[in-house]
Amino acid sequence: EALFMNSKLISGVTEFLNTEGELKELKNFMKNYDGVAAASFSRALETVEANVRWKMLYQDELFQWLGKAVRH
Repeated sequence: EALFMNSKLISGVTEFLNTEGELKELKNFMKNYDGVAAASFSRALETVEANVRWKMLYQDELFQWLGKAVRH
């Protein structure tokens, strides 16, 4: 049960990270961490990497769309 809670905590804390800086901080933290939740951190790293890519690809387009939607 504790392992499940660690997994949920890690994903809950990291799922909204979306910048290169936050990704770098997570990677640095993982370098110094060697524990039972390593698999959870690995999944979190994949999620944050995907968030960073998504933001890089779609942020400008999303802001343009939102700007148009707000004006109407």
